[in-house]
Amino acid sequence: MAKGLLLTLFGILLILPATSQIVIRGRLIDSLSRRPIAFANLTLSDGRSGTTSEIEGNFSLSIPPGYTDSIYISHVSYRRRVASLNYLQNHAVISLRPGATQLREVEVSATKLENPAFEIIRKAILHKKENDPASLKSYDYKAYNKFLATMSEPSEKTDSIVAALKIKRDTIKLKRSQRQFLFTDSLARKTDFFLSESVTEKEVLNPGKVKEKLLALKVSGFKSPLFTNVATDYQPFAFYDDNINLLGKDFINPVSKGTFSRYDFLLSDTSYLGKDTVFIIQFQPKHNKLFNGLSGVISICTDGFAIKNVIASSSDSLAQTALRIQQNYKKIEGHWFPIQINTDLDFKNMLLAGRHIIVQHRSYFEDIRINPELSNKEFGDIMIDLSVPKPKENQLILDRYRHNPLTIKEARAYTFMDSAMRKIIWMDRILEAVATQSARLGPVELDLTRISKINNYERLRLGAGLYTSTRFSKWLRFGGYAGYGIRDEKWKYGGEMRFNFNLNKDFYLRFLYSKDIYETGSSHENHEGQQLGSETIRFYVASQFDHIEQYKSEIGFRLMRDVHASLFVSRNEIRPTYAYNLLFNNELINTFLIGETGIAFRYVRKENYMGFQGKKIFLGQQFPVFTLSFVQAAPIANTQNFTYSRVDFASKVQIKHRYGGKTRLFFTSGYLNGLAPYGKLYNGRGASSSSYVVENYFQTMGLYEFTATKYASLFLSHNVGNVLINKKYSKPELLLFHNMGIGQLGNPKVQTGLTLQSFGKGYFESGLGLNNIFRVNYANVAYWGFGGAVFYRYGPYQLPSPSNNLFWRVTFSIGI
Repeated sequence: MAKGLLLTLFGILLILPATSQIVIRGRLIDSLSRRPIAFANLTLSDGRSGTTSEIEGNFSLSIPPGYTDSIYISHVSYRRRVASLNYLQNHAVISLRPGATQLREVEVSATKLENPAFEIIRKAILHKKENDPASLKSYDYKAYNKFLATMSEPSEKTDSIVAALKIKRDTIKLKRSQRQFLFTDSLARKTDFFLSESVTEKEVLNPGKVKEKLLALKVSGFKSPLFTNVATDYQPFAFYDDNINLLGKDFINPVSKGTFSRYDFLLSDTSYLGKDTVFIIQFQPKHNKLFNGLSGVISICTDGFAIKNVIASSSDSLAQTALRIQQNYKKIEGHWFPIQINTDLDFKNMLLAGRHIIVQHRSYFEDIRINPELSNKEFGDIMIDLSVPKPKENQLILDRYRHNPLTIKEARAYTFMDSAMRKIIWMDRILEAVATQSARLGPVELDLTRISKINNYERLRLGAGLYTSTRFSKWLRFGGYAGYGIRDEKWKYGGEMRFNFNLNKDFYLRFLYSKDIYETGSSHENHEGQQLGSETIRFYVASQFDHIEQYKSEIGFRLMRDVHASLFVSRNEIRPTYAYNLLFNNELINTFLIGETGIAFRYVRKENYMGFQGKKIFLGQQFPVFTLSFVQAAPIANTQNFTYSRVDFASKVQIKHRYGGKTRLFFTSGYLNGLAPYGKLYNGRGASSSSYVVENYFQTMGLYEFTATKYASLFLSHNVGNVLINKKYSKPELLLFHNMGIGQLGNPKVQTGLTLQSFGKGYFESGLGLNNIFRVNYANVAYWGFGGAVFYRYGPYQLPSPSNNLFWRVTFSIGI
């Protein structure tokens, strides 16, 4: 009986190879560029069974027992190919020839049937919210990120030139340019030029709470963690927002309401995922439509009408940098979630030896958890923690999460860059100094923000700041600064001691002393946690300042995710730099000893920082922004009997419109009750001295033309987007402006020596402008854009001559 059992088992083993399923693995590439082909369909003769290639072109195709027919390979951007089983089994790399990518007009019958792609896109739009990872309660994952700089594959022309030069150098001496051509070509064939690998752990608690920690890092030629690249550095985490922001530029999502008036769609193929159908749809902007659009292919699964994968590129053929993104999704724990996102930047006009530079970023997500239990207490200001990983664990973690083994060229990038950078390793320190705005010198550091300062009062200030670094203490920082004004010929200096109890929670206590200057009417400004644009130009034209000697104590803390608060008490000795006196207690005085206490709040949506070297480095913020402060003057610390109170409020709102365009609103107001010197009052927010458009200021108002003790102003701007033409040398964007304000001055008679006026009847100005009237190529990477705007001052405070109410301004921008 045992013998019979053995014979049976032996028979089963003999027939098993003939009846078991075969798995064929391979990779699809473009026959010209040699790049991997993502999301191509490989199907059997039944038209349903098969697989889809991954983002890197890899595929795994299961062949059922007894199947002998051909395999059909299709992709909307390539010619269809039919391959035999034998061919696939003996060729690990399969190439496809590019085909036509331009969408043809969709033909419908005489009954005027609707484009079949429309209904699928409508359902995808209808289910956007439920499929968007941003709608999940929480999620976390580990990501392997790879950033690669390389050269494009050589064209036939380049290969011909190289072959000719190699023959020529055997007979005559080549020119220097020819030798450089051969050297660069040889190097490009052997190695890539830069490689950075990192592993990060990310946790998200919606809405808006994010933290990401660096677990492992390896960089060719450098050591700094600042070379860490994460998934969202170049594109959104998912393809569901109405506006897709790529490298700072907003593109209208083809999967958004109103899309059919802007995009053409073509249902070009169908594949299958288990029992579900996957519709493959091409999209591109309609002809002669001027907006920031995308072209590409999107696959939508009937399971929830979720995005299965997407390939999208900028449709701007004039862009200096070609941009392409890819995203692949998988259903995990009942929810569709990205498992890989790619970004390719093709600097097509940066040519070296007949090739152009290509930058690739890859992010692979593993250990994904949907709706894990995460605590609010785990999140703070620091979104990315770049603490240096432990050396012993670093390589093990990289090897664990590296999705594919490095190619020979990629591995050589490490040895190539390590050798090339050996003599300029100080570049690490330069980068870190720029990011932290300080230069570390062991236990101390130079504050680079104190080196120079420009305004119309000092002209130029030169100085230095020296403070303790985190190598001295992670929780205590102290030091000081000094600077000398070239025009006023006076020294300014100050010092600070700061205790950082919890950097992530913004919990600190600090003591400050300074003998410096401040611009009159600006002491109420609060720019903490905000990214300033052209507002910074206003600082350079400021010309009216007071001397101030200040002692100040302040404590700050984060109340909740986007809300920060601070409390302070200060003693201020103020001396005007201009002829001015205040009638105070029936006496004219021009030196003011003022004690103040106050509290300030700010709400900045998604105010995010990077943690590096024990510091918080500002990364960015979103809108809206609200700031609110209360200040009470009091006779403390041997100060004069000033008892005024002041309330200030400001808000910034930005609206990105679904169909393109951007609206910005800035509202600011203040109320001062009581007697205060001129420097503590409000100016009218004028910026007429600037040649450039200054955001959130009146372009036609003099810097110190108006004064108020209570005021309210509204600044409205709208960028319509590209209008009229889209040419290499010109891509104008229409700008609309309207600004208005009102301010009253209480008890003006006590302010002597200056001629002051309020704007109680209302101040009005409107403007019209064009960005990018003229564009200039910048290093074959981007465009410098130059434009202009004209503003007109009208209403009760318009000037007598109409021409004097017109103010011309310059606009400047940079973009791909």
